[in-house]
Amino acid sequence: MNGKHLILTALASALIGAAPATTDNPEPGRQGETMPGDLKVPVLPEPYSKGVRVVGHAGLGEHRNNLIMAWSGHCAYVANDVGNPIAGTREAAGVSPTSGVAVIDVRNPAAPKTVGYLQDKGALEAAETMHAATVPGRAVLAASTYGFVPGGAPGVKAVKEGWLDVYDVSDCAHPRLMAEVKWPEPVHTLTVSPNGRRVYGTIINPFTGNGGIQVMDISDLAEPRFLGRLAVTRPDGTTYEFATHEISISPDERRIYAGVIASKGGDLNRDFKSGSISAERLGPEAGGIYILDNSDIAAGKPDPKLRLVGTAEHGGWHSAVQARIGGVPHLVGAGELLACPGSWPRISNIADEAHPRVVGQFRLQMNLKENCPSPDAQEAGSAGILGRKGTATSHFNDVDSATDSRLGLFPFMYAGLRIADLRNPANPSEIAYFKPGDPCMSHVRYVPRTGHIWFACTASGFWVIELTPQVRAALKRSNGGGR
Repeated sequence: MNGKHLILTALASALIGAAPATTDNPEPGRQGETMPGDLKVPVLPEPYSKGVRVVGHAGLGEHRNNLIMAWSGHCAYVANDVGNPIAGTREAAGVSPTSGVAVIDVRNPAAPKTVGYLQDKGALEAAETMHAATVPGRAVLAASTYGFVPGGAPGVKAVKEGWLDVYDVSDCAHPRLMAEVKWPEPVHTLTVSPNGRRVYGTIINPFTGNGGIQVMDISDLAEPRFLGRLAVTRPDGTTYEFATHEISISPDERRIYAGVIASKGGDLNRDFKSGSISAERLGPEAGGIYILDNSDIAAGKPDPKLRLVGTAEHGGWHSAVQARIGGVPHLVGAGELLACPGSWPRISNIADEAHPRVVGQFRLQMNLKENCPSPDAQEAGSAGILGRKGTATSHFNDVDSATDSRLGLFPFMYAGLRIADLRNPANPSEIAYFKPGDPCMSHVRYVPRTGHIWFACTASGFWVIELTPQVRAALKRSNGGGR
């Protein structure tokens, strides 16, 4: 969304060196609250933390606005945006040696090292439009020009050319560009299929419901082939456009779980009285998650359809990640941005795919309306869409394992990375957090072998943390001695 970029441009470029945390340094105030004094620096000299310790850190220097992270093997990829869609030209944006996608070698987690930058047309301005997939014999990274929301913030120019870069990352520290092609329309986010053979790019207009999913076949990495732009098909055969922000894909590629903010089908936001731009239409009650049958694409059928299976209304429109909790399939989704009380993750039970239902949510104390300060000028002027610096609100969200989910890994912007125990999905509880002072917004990787947690924040850079031995032991005891 455009709002996040307008907020992030206000961050100072100086980076305060963050000291590795070895013991708890609890945040003052309420859960997730940013104190006024902490806003005087772009990054806290000592991060607030509880239940975690720092393993390693790469500051990334002037590479900031780190909105998304992907990974393959022992490498992380962190994208920024040079601002070209706002500036209007690449020259005006001022490409620097650290623009584009930072390639970080995490072979030594205690000393992650930036080893290069991808500055091809798509990677240069990926912002939050990047993803990777790694399977035996195939490792793919895709990065694409970030497509802003049509008709967005004043002064933001539409992106005319949506470039897609496809890389072979079999040698993860040395990505090899295999192809560079244009999407018919610029995309907002993208997802590589689990087998690494297709790229799905989303198109979103949150206030009209227009949009859909574009699909690029990359079976031959050197010769991508556009498969089409897909709408939603109802059981009766009728189709309609839908504004989807980000999707996740089942291991067999036959299911797509799409965070959807609005549609042309009259099936979402039915309680809203106004169709205009408002915080309500971006808030926790907006949109939902579509469960889509993607068997046609998976089977390579001509004239493929995306068939609607079920809808989890109010399940979170920004991201929809898969989670199996206690053997039961769930989805974890959230909205993004907004003034206090912001947005936060919700958990939907999808055991009955045709009738998914929201069963729980994870909120901080600063996501309760009674704890919110009075609106400031920015919040009032944007109808509550743009929260002030310091707001605790969701962006991407992840879990430790899609098949045996215990932990929710939830970036809450200025409230940092919050880690929740999901084993009781009706009542998830916070067990740890790490709060460096700048917005943390990227996807989060959990490494099962080591228990390490990777993520990126907009100014402080790339982090590797882990739960403390005490928290791990408590989780193991509460799990009957399991892992």
